[in-house]
Amino acid sequence: MVICTRNRADDLRACLESVAAQSRRPDRVVIVDSSDTDATPGVVEEFEKRSGIAVAFTRAAPRKTVQMNIALDLLDPSTGIVHFTDDDVVLDREYLAEILSTFDAHPHCGGVGGRIVDLSPRRARGLVRWCRRIFLLDSARQGALLASGMNTMCRTGDGPYRVDWFSGCSMSYRRHALARLRFDETRARAGSGMDVDFSARVAASTELIWTPQAFLHHSASDIDRDDELLARRRVVRSRWRLARIGVGPVNRPAVLYAVMGDTLMLLAMTVLFRSRTHLRQAIANVIGVIEAVKGVSV
Repeated sequence: MVICTRNRADDLRACLESVAAQSRRPDRVVIVDSSDTDATPGVVEEFEKRSGIAVAFTRAAPRKTVQMNIALDLLDPSTGIVHFTDDDVVLDREYLAEILSTFDAHPHCGGVGGRIVDLSPRRARGLVRWCRRIFLLDSARQGALLASGMNTMCRTGDGPYRVDWFSGCSMSYRRHALARLRFDETRARAGSGMDVDFSARVAASTELIWTPQAFLHHSASDIDRDDELLARRRVVRSRWRLARIGVGPVNRPAVLYAVMGDTLMLLAMTVLFRSRTHLRQAIANVIGVIEAVKGVSV
């Protein structure tokens, strides 16, 4: 199991407690820390002593994709399946057991992802829903990666089904399916969009399966996160990069079309609700496009 962490010692402690409580515990946990304090090593040492689970711990520069690649390098050669999760996640007791069971039931798949129970089951309805679909901002299919770079979340399902991408807090892969793949180190800080990028590249050569039976809680800690407007600009730049390097169906005209549609909808809401928030979001979209075209990194 791989966990990359930064300045979230308390969140990491809760995460590791849920790892120790698994009915099918991992053989080894790889933790890569880029914190500004010395709090994390103590949390990791306590976990290793109490759980008896072997831990590989190292420090790294504060860039999530660099941390992830270091973790890949630290995997034991005998590793058959590698599980990735975030430091602000709490796993259900049967999470790993259900993930492994899904691998057994789908022997040809290269990856399995689980359900984030904190996601709202409600989605846009009526005219807003249809506008979002027209502008390639949404799809009726869950777990889809659209030509615009938009990725739809998996929220519901009676059983496992195939998807185009995984959320970074819940992705497990057969080691051989990763081949020589690496996380994109041009993505700064928390690596906006790196999960879509990486998992979609895995999906190019193997099946990815999402299962509702393996679930977790993701608190989405606000520690060490970008503000909403900077995050929006990074998302635009991330989708542009997906198009530029040819990930899945993503292409630049579709990315621009979707950003244009989203911006028009935000401007309409600015007028309708007299909302400065929506106006700032629309401006952030435009800035994100300009930055993307100029080649500003994600």
